[in-house]
Formats: sequence, C-alpha cells, structure tokens
Amino acid sequence: MDELQSKCWLIKNAFQIDVQVIDHQFQTILHISDDSDPLIFVEARKKIYLDLKNALEAANKNSFCFHTDSFQLSYLAAALHMDEQFHGMVIVGPFMLEKITDHFIWSVIRENRLENNWGKPFEKFYKSLPYLGQSYLAIGDLLVNLLTNPRVDSQFVTAPNHNDHSQPEIQPLDYDQDGMEVKLRYAAEKKFLHFIEIGDKDSALKALIDFTGDFSYRVPGNPLRAKKNLSFSSNTMNRLAAAKGGVEPQYLHAISEKFAFKIEAAVTMSDLDAINFSMVEEYCDAVKNFAVKGYSTVVKKALMYINVSFKESINVQSIADEIGFNRSYLARRFKEELKVSVIDYIHNKRIKEAIFLMEQGRLSITDIGIQVGFSSYNYFCKVFKEVKGMTATEYRDCK
Repeated sequence: MDELQSKCWLIKNAFQIDVQVIDHQFQTILHISDDSDPLIFVEARKKIYLDLKNALEAANKNSFCFHTDSFQLSYLAAALHMDEQFHGMVIVGPFMLEKITDHFIWSVIRENRLENNWGKPFEKFYKSLPYLGQSYLAIGDLLVNLLTNPRVDSQFVTAPNHNDHSQPEIQPLDYDQDGMEVKLRYAAEKKFLHFIEIGDKDSALKALIDFTGDFSYRVPGNPLRAKKNLSFSSNTMNRLAAAKGGVEPQYLHAISEKFAFKIEAAVTMSDLDAINFSMVEEYCDAVKNFAVKGYSTVVKKALMYINVSFKESINVQSIADEIGFNRSYLARRFKEELKVSVIDYIHNKRIKEAIFLMEQGRLSITDIGIQVGFSSYNYFCKVFKEVKGMTATEYRDCK
C-alpha cells in the first residue's frame, strides 16, 4: 500500500491531477485531491466504476481504460492485480480534453437535463480542472508502467556552477530550523492580527501572505479539507482580533457565521483563497465601520442600533426612543463625536449598501433604493447624488 500511495503521489505531483484508488468492491481506499468535487460529479463518477472494471478485465493486463462521462469529464483507469485476479483500479481524473466555453457548459447542462442555474457552478469547477488535450495517452502509458514496475527512490543532486565564484560555501545551520520557522510564523501571525485589530486592511492583506502556510499534511490525501480547517481557525482568530478592535459581538457573530458557511461550501482551493482574502477585508471594514470603542454611552448605543437597523424606517426620534435617551441630547452628542449628523450617518450607510447591491447586478435601482431603507425612488436618487456627486444610474454605468 505504501508503494502504491507513493506512485499515486508521483502522478498527482507531476500532472496536478486527482488520483483515486478503489478496491474490487468499488470502495475508495485512497483519494489524492486538491478539491472536493461537487456531489453531482461524484455520483456520476461512481456510475462508471463497473464499466471501467469490465473494460479492464476484458483487456490485456497492461492496458489502461479511457472514459468520458455525460458531463464531459474524462478519466483514465488501470487495473490492480493480485495473484492474477482483479483487485481494484487506479483512476486518474477528472480532466478536460477541450477548452471551456459558454457553449460547452450549456451543452452539458442540456444533455443532462439540468436547470440553467448550474451554469456558474459548472464553469467554476471545469476551469479548476487540468486541460490535457491529447497528452492523456502519454499519461495512460506512464500510469501502466508505474503500476507494473517497482518504484525506485530517486536521488536529487545539483551540478556545481563553475561560472559563479561569488557564492560562499553553504555551512550547516547552527540552529533548529523547524523551531525558527515556527517562531517566524507566529511573529507573522501576531503582526497580521494586529492589522485586523486596528482595521488596516491593506497591511493585513499583505501580511496574510507571510502568515499563510502549508498544512496539507494534517489531513493526508485531502488537502482541501486541511485548508478548510485552517480557514475555520483563521475565521476565529480574525473575529477575536476584531473584537479587540472594539467591534460588538452581534456584528462579529454575523460575519463569522457567514464565512463559516462559505468555507464549508467551497469546492476548490482557489475558492478558499478568495474567501480568506474577503474575510480579512470584511473584518477590517468592521473595525473601521462598526467599532464603538471610545464613544459615549449614548453614541455607542445609537451606532449599534443604526448599524443593525439602517435598512428600516428609522429617524432620530425612533432611535432615541429605542435606546432610551432624549432626542436632542442624542443628536448633539452624535454630531460632536462623529462630526456628522445622525441622518447623514444613516444616509451614508444606506448608500454604501446600495453601491454593494449595484455591484452584484441583480436588482434594479428602484428595488435597491427600497431595499436599503429609502421611502421612495426619488428620495433615494436625491440622497445618492448628494453623497456621491452623481446619480445612481450614472454611478452604475461608469463601473
């Protein structure tokens, strides 16, 4: 089993393609994959196991089988034999034989009689797969040779560079390399979390690169799960750092829960990379926009209420009634401490949310205005122009 696993890793590392080993009862005993395939593709792959087995059993012992399923996902398979008996298969794939286009995706959807909303998920998954073209034939030949011959441990050497005499001889390190790497990692982590605590988004994103490490060894054979586990830990640390920055628990809970769902739903390593960057941005923005540390009690309570309820029909009086303070006192302290009136603060929050919804491209401007809390389309347009210096339509068209 150890030798078989090492051979499978050779295929995986050489071609960045998933490798699966199943036994004669079609039970998975090894799966080396960067990603967790969407369930619809996993079920489709299971349906081809019997066809692959039948083809390999009927063929010469040194054959490999090629198959493309109804989703146009291609696979290679080679048999494992023990005492001349079929004992299982090594399956390499999925991979693509043609470039991904809109026509290709919609053809797959039509062939499998699926709803059109599968378009985006399919596109994302297909583009995460290796494109092999006709080189799959060479990989199939290599697969057979790897499985039918003993693996030899190679040795890595380098040739001396006689043209460069400036490089000093490398001396053995006189400190614990592993210990030093751990120390540097925790120093990078501390700096990264500090940037989140103060809401410095640009610095935090730069520090994220130094802070991120490779922990795929923690879940052998499933690097996606290892990275998901690390992302969950990052979500927790980011939340704690933002809490130190003054963000109230109810905001942090909403952010943390949202990203927990996104992490678990991710199907590719690139999805997780994007989620981790978005997570840093949102926690930093929360520190900048939601932190209430340093304000008076009345302003703290007002900010907490507005940040949760700005999409509703609220005004200075309703806020004062909700938090239990006099209207005039609230308005005065708010303006003194934030240098902006309560109403202007609400307007800015609503316009920022409206811009976010515009960028999603799913709602009309009229619907957006109502959804972010304005009582009418005309009022929304008036406030938008006051805040951004142009109409909502002009802003959308220039983006």
